[in-house]
Amino acid sequence: FPDKYDSYLYVNNKKIRADLQKALRDALRICLSHISQHHPGIRAEKATKICYYRECGYDDEQIIDKIIEEEYPAFIAQIETAVKQRESRFRSPQNSAKIGCFTESVQSKYMWDRYGGGYKGFALEYDLRDCIFRYNNLSLNINLFPIIYTDQRPDVTLDEGNIHTYEFFKQAEDKRWFEHLCAHIYINQVYWYRAYLYKDRREYEHEHEWRMLYYNLDNEDNYEFIPDVGCLKAIYYGPDIEDEDKNKLHEIAISRGIKEYAVSIDYDSPKYDLKISSFDL
Repeated sequence: FPDKYDSYLYVNNKKIRADLQKALRDALRICLSHISQHHPGIRAEKATKICYYRECGYDDEQIIDKIIEEEYPAFIAQIETAVKQRESRFRSPQNSAKIGCFTESVQSKYMWDRYGGGYKGFALEYDLRDCIFRYNNLSLNINLFPIIYTDQRPDVTLDEGNIHTYEFFKQAEDKRWFEHLCAHIYINQVYWYRAYLYKDRREYEHEHEWRMLYYNLDNEDNYEFIPDVGCLKAIYYGPDIEDEDKNKLHEIAISRGIKEYAVSIDYDSPKYDLKISSFDL
């Protein structure tokens, strides 16, 4: 993406660190309670260490402090690194997410200048109203979303914190801790789509962008896996397109039954609107 902030979400790492420490403390309190009650299923190694600390005269909160200090400082400290890895994955060419970008109006001069090769390119018109259902019938999980233009980056601290905490307890191999955690946190499945749907209102709202998102988990390198399901309706030739390019595209349009239009300056009107007319080779 040309926009450096595209899919670059805001995460408060300090809050995640504090929340994780709280989650650890809560889990350890449950663990100490289970040991006091001789609850079955407690890991022997953990129970032995806690009983030793108790024999040394430590109270429960002091024991929790020692366990966190001894066993979890590295994990808590790596939060920022883990978050940055996820952030970079959103913008990496190796990302399994495939994204198609659309705008609402073929008469946008800004879009022709920035994305249409300075009026030397062409635009394609799609009717996507029924396409999502057609893709679903092909068992392809493809979705279409409008870009959300905001004044600030979306705060995904809660989502990232939940993911980080969930992954830790999943790897901790303590079933009771994991079950306790799953009952208290929520992994937002829409998060993996939301990441691509926010842009700076002041700089980009005039683009009126929509995005088609498809996660190709089977083949990250295959960008041609999304088939044409009859959504392409027309092609618009920029006013400065090269004749060679126009002729090639015209042949394709004829073979596919795609309508053709020419984009030009409207010399007969005082307005700044681009003129759209039927194409005549």
